[in-house]
Amino acid sequence: MKRQTTRRDFLRDSLKTAAITGVGYWVLAGQTPKVSASPNERLAFAGIGIGGKGAGDIANAARFADVVAVCDVDKGRLDHAAKKYPKAKAYTDFRKLFEEQEKSIDAATISTADHTHAPAGLMAMRMKKHVYVQKPLTRTIYEARLMGKVAQEMGVCTQMGNQGSASDGLRHHAAEMKAGIYGDITEIHVWTNRPIWPQGPELVRTLKGYEERLKSENVPDAEQKVVEMKSRIERDLNNVEWELWLGPAKPREYYPGLYHAFAWRGWWDFGTGALGDIACHSLNKFMAALDLSSPKSVIAKTSGHDFDVYPKSSQIEFEYPDTATRKGFKFVWYDGGWFPDRKFLEENGFKYPEKMPEGGEVIIGTEGVQGLGRNERKQGVTLPEIRYAPHFPDAEGKPAEKQHDDPRNMFELITAVKENNPDLCFSNFPKQAGPLTEAMLLGNLAVWTAAKANEWGEKIYWDAANMKITNLAELKTSGVAELIKPVYREGYVLD
Repeated sequence: MKRQTTRRDFLRDSLKTAAITGVGYWVLAGQTPKVSASPNERLAFAGIGIGGKGAGDIANAARFADVVAVCDVDKGRLDHAAKKYPKAKAYTDFRKLFEEQEKSIDAATISTADHTHAPAGLMAMRMKKHVYVQKPLTRTIYEARLMGKVAQEMGVCTQMGNQGSASDGLRHHAAEMKAGIYGDITEIHVWTNRPIWPQGPELVRTLKGYEERLKSENVPDAEQKVVEMKSRIERDLNNVEWELWLGPAKPREYYPGLYHAFAWRGWWDFGTGALGDIACHSLNKFMAALDLSSPKSVIAKTSGHDFDVYPKSSQIEFEYPDTATRKGFKFVWYDGGWFPDRKFLEENGFKYPEKMPEGGEVIIGTEGVQGLGRNERKQGVTLPEIRYAPHFPDAEGKPAEKQHDDPRNMFELITAVKENNPDLCFSNFPKQAGPLTEAMLLGNLAVWTAAKANEWGEKIYWDAANMKITNLAELKTSGVAELIKPVYREGYVLD
């Protein structure tokens, strides 16, 4: 598209008769707009990171829009995408894509490793492109805050890829909590089976480290195994643009199975651990109902880590203050096979099961509880009107029979673009995705201070308004402040 503003105006005018009414979360949706089959009414998308979840993200965009460019540092993935989207131009560097395609695209999906979400997202939004960014929104707190700020300044529509945001059930439960169906919530406990990728300080990280381990364990044919590993690394690096994969992060040696294509989540430089991976899903409704953006303190206990890779297990406790809309409460997170204490559960009337579910939640309120098969709620609570996600159409333009969350979440973004209303997106950066990501990343600051196994780390006291740790001078653990705002390598832009 050569004249983006003209097309956007046309799209907005063509949809006036199917407008979604109102702004904000607690507003009832109107009719679902119909996506025309006319090429002149279809948005133009670029896909940044098009393997794994990214393949699904750009495929969902392609249901309703045209894919004109694709980008991935993995040449195999890029070749596959080029065959699937033959009209799309292929790139290995998202910076070059945006520079060359600035006048041709309206929006982009960004589904790379966490550490490149912000560099790609900021570049796109500063060009006034709408963006769909995978969760968690960013790797650091400052980046999350900045993504929301730039989205507002540019007036673009944004959506994070926590696809449950489009679920009617999630929005309904959030509305119930907000309306007080449990009374005043006093405690929330959430756990997950993550990490499901290699994570922990014992990981081998270099070819030299691999060789040393083989020798120390007296592995037969150690020399031959080293030769084979060296050959594997060379093959991998012929297929992956490693320097581009590193992006803004500091240099490090490539090693198979540790970073690309999936295990990067477990590394401080690239990912956000178990909390960052799953909390944007499991805490999404709590963010909408209770505002998780500004805890006053957070503290963690872990299985131990070495400041390079995240721990295998952790427990993180957030304390939230009273606000104008709710009472303060405690939120506790568990991962890696750690669960709420048996005594705590039984004291609150829950039966401790023979086997805890791999993921779950317990909500405790003054007038109701939920979790582990028990659900007690305050009666007579009046819910506000709820703005549900729009229903996406089938090939004939009618609402599709099966409304899966992934395409529905994408369609909400596209609807917001056509309506020229960023607030129509539930998981938009300024109000939902950014503050939720920021709060969860604060939990990782506490994890950083809890490097010793099975010992509580240092408590972090947080001033959200000024984005500062108020007790920073008293902390004995170094490096905490650097986790708030990253330093990018030359060639990548933050501010």
